[in-house]
Amino acid sequence: MVGNDKFKNYLLLHFIILLWGFTPVLGKLISLKALDLVFWRLVFSSISLLIYLKYKGASFRIQWKDFFLLAGWGVVVGLHWFFFYHAIKVSNVSIALAGFSTITLFASIVQPILLKRKFFWGDALYGLIIVAGLLVILQFEKFYALGILYGILAALTGAMFGVNNGKLIQSYDAGKITFYEFIGALLTITILQAISGDIAYIRFPEQSDLIFLLILSIFCTTLAFTLSVEILKKIDPLTVIITNNLEPIYGVVFSLLLFGDSEMMSKGFYLGASVLLFAVFTYPFFKRKFYKA
Repeated sequence: MVGNDKFKNYLLLHFIILLWGFTPVLGKLISLKALDLVFWRLVFSSISLLIYLKYKGASFRIQWKDFFLLAGWGVVVGLHWFFFYHAIKVSNVSIALAGFSTITLFASIVQPILLKRKFFWGDALYGLIIVAGLLVILQFEKFYALGILYGILAALTGAMFGVNNGKLIQSYDAGKITFYEFIGALLTITILQAISGDIAYIRFPEQSDLIFLLILSIFCTTLAFTLSVEILKKIDPLTVIITNNLEPIYGVVFSLLLFGDSEMMSKGFYLGASVLLFAVFTYPFFKRKFYKA
């Protein structure tokens, strides 16, 4: 029975990652700028989550200190999504996901800090391997350096809130964490819109964008994000993030199928990407063998 439950949890985790793997494709299909895209994603996601939690009869009551804690982490969520979609807009899906693949490295560094666990020397070694892979990609794809940079920033912020949600789920309901993080993320994106001077120009999305935004918001955000927080009760954050390395693979495959030649890269890119994949897939086995908690 325990083994069956474990299998179901990992099956659910892969379903979540499959949904996330489709988000970069939707990001490219949506014609909006990154800030506008994330703004409407959060608006629709917050509304759909509110309806769902109301239907479940969930309580939204929360103390102010808890609100500021959860909404504060929502700032990191908002920045993560902006960095991720901006990486796609200034380059393409493949480049953005190459930068994003560094999330395992950042998670291995962030987890000991946030969860007060012992640092592992192998994390630094694998960090160097990942940096080497990125340098190979940049050597052949200098034009896309900005996309790599924003992809790395997306990975850093994603690792931060991904690990910390594993801590928050011990004290808060998954729906409540998600809802108030979304509120914090929406406030962050609204402030960034105001700073950029574009807040007065936000318009309701056109029909084609609206359809993709609703799919992105309801299925790939509200559903996937809430389930990803809930599953942290069963699976530790680093395992979730390591498994999440399948997201770039799903994303690149979906992108090649849908966009074809626009996603084809140089041989140097695939050489560097192979180094990254080697690192992220051998890392858990290496750590299991040499890391003593």
